[in-house]
Amino acid sequence: MPEQAKVIRRRIKSVSSTCKITRTMEMVASAKLRVAQKRVQSSGPYMAKLRELMQNIGGTGVDVTRWPQFEMRSGGGPVLLLVVTANRGLCGAFNANLVRLAKKTYDKLKAEGRDVRVRTAGRKGSAAFRFMGIDVERSYIDELSDKPEPSDAEFFLRELQQPFLSGEVDEVQVVYPHWVSIGRQPPTLLRLLPIVPEEAAQNARGGVAPLFEPSPEAILDTLLPLYLRQTMYSVLAEAVASEQIARRTAMKLATDNAEEMVKSLTRVFNRARQAQITKEICEILGGAEALKE
Repeated sequence: MPEQAKVIRRRIKSVSSTCKITRTMEMVASAKLRVAQKRVQSSGPYMAKLRELMQNIGGTGVDVTRWPQFEMRSGGGPVLLLVVTANRGLCGAFNANLVRLAKKTYDKLKAEGRDVRVRTAGRKGSAAFRFMGIDVERSYIDELSDKPEPSDAEFFLRELQQPFLSGEVDEVQVVYPHWVSIGRQPPTLLRLLPIVPEEAAQNARGGVAPLFEPSPEAILDTLLPLYLRQTMYSVLAEAVASEQIARRTAMKLATDNAEEMVKSLTRVFNRARQAQITKEICEILGGAEALKE
């Protein structure tokens, strides 16, 4: 019985230490999440306005064939697939869900007879694809920052845009966690290139499309690089925020489970200790009675 109590005491100490670690990680993830969430929320209105401008310009009937980013090519050409995951684990099914969608997309494109060039941003995605035996053309690990800046978006945009503009691939697709709300960040497949011109909704009052000065073409020359950079920045910012909320949730569950386990082990320890004390008292009383006789 003393040995059992010692074993239980060691388990309680071990689980309590783990609980302290998971609680600390939860607090760190919460702090990082607040910063990352502000980054996503602050970039949202800017991205929405860029989309609105792109839609309005598309509604003018401007000829977009002069910009190679709009070029729709044959449906059977190579595809560049970028999979954005995290560099670290301990965030629940966050990385696994992204890899699952990426693998599904990869298999679908392969079934269509298309060549797929895979690139990964994040250590976990790279390890998962190599484990599955899929060749990874390039991995971006150190380039993936916990605090993405516009310069990071420009770097990734150059890396993805160059093969498309040079004609090496016909499409560029990105798998990333799309931030819908603080409670929902589903894995999403985004076609970055080519851009699909969107028809603008007609003005609700007069049904007349906006007028642009000096011209839609001149505005699009400036707007297009901003739109692509901001799209890539949104991907990186949403990925970081989604990772932190997944890690906070996973660490909170781990902390709650550890605390519940400590309570359960403490009850078992108290019962074992009580049984041990009762046994010792019985032995003492038995000895005393034997001496009387």
